[in-house]
Amino acid sequence: MSFDYRRCKSVFQKETKHILRDPFTLILAVIIPLLIVMILGNSIEFNLKEISTVVVDHDKTKESQELIRTFNSSNYFKTYFKDSPSEAFQEILKENARVVLYIPPDFDRNIASGQVAKAQILLDGANNSTVTAVNSYLYNISTMASEKITNTPIQNVFLKTRLLFNPELNSKWFAIPGLTAVIVAIVCILLTSLTICKEYELGSMELLLSTPVEPTEIIIGKVIPYAFLGWAGFCIVYFASRFAFDVPFFGNFWILLLATMMFIIDYLAIGMYISVTSRQQQVAVQMALILGLLPTALLSGFVFPVEYMPKLLQYFAMIFPAKWYMTIIRAEFLKASPIGDLILPITILLSQGIIVICAAVTKFRRTLE
Repeated sequence: MSFDYRRCKSVFQKETKHILRDPFTLILAVIIPLLIVMILGNSIEFNLKEISTVVVDHDKTKESQELIRTFNSSNYFKTYFKDSPSEAFQEILKENARVVLYIPPDFDRNIASGQVAKAQILLDGANNSTVTAVNSYLYNISTMASEKITNTPIQNVFLKTRLLFNPELNSKWFAIPGLTAVIVAIVCILLTSLTICKEYELGSMELLLSTPVEPTEIIIGKVIPYAFLGWAGFCIVYFASRFAFDVPFFGNFWILLLATMMFIIDYLAIGMYISVTSRQQQVAVQMALILGLLPTALLSGFVFPVEYMPKLLQYFAMIFPAKWYMTIIRAEFLKASPIGDLILPITILLSQGIIVICAAVTKFRRTLE
């Protein structure tokens, strides 16, 4: 039997009415994405500031004071004082401070005699994010402090750094576009994975299978309403990023729409495949979390860069559409990459969608067994 537009439209209308009558679906599709982007958008910050730093100054000269002022002027460190190294160490143990700056009593004498003036930095190694941030800040701070204290510019090596695409290292510019993949995945895979399961559990699938409607018509008719919800999630993140968080968009909007359309189709297909194979809502939700949401959050590059993962995990991440979509959306938001540079991820997204759709249609059976 050939594909019939009218039968597909009837399934679409039935599913649309079900969505409009179900508050949970509307909340998950509209309210939850808005809450996620507002909460995470305001809380994500990769650049640490005002790191609590306890200072033990046993030199108490203008040179040591200049070193402390250099730390404070960077806005990365917020200092306060203790009298002894043991007291400073207790601050680390109590987690009142992350960093200890110890200035020995011979600090100014070493400078005056032309020797190397040393100060010690103690870091809380239990907090890896602080260690990484402090190490990246210390080189510039030590250079600035040396120039101010000795009044002699360091001219042996001069490195001038220019940051491309995100000159202010604004964490929101990097993180918020990536939220699109997470939110669209939540909306598409979770809601779609339940649509066929509900029919089986409510007993209405028997009535649906007794009609002349073909499996392809059922799947397409049920998927289209959730495609609109996926687009709604994308629009929420896009407008929030542009107008609420001032994230710039330098790329081609049509390339972004094309990639988003394919990404939505991919996750709708994954959700439908889960739904037609599990037939139970509890099982479907668990499979959606394992196959969709966890890889999207952990293996897409949203939190951890994929290129720094072990090789096996890098290859494993390539299976999931979120990895390729994350590459496209960040490239379009900040780099304005032409479509020629994105042929590979776009082609893979298209191929993955076709494969999963064919698998879902093939797996769907016109029987209740």
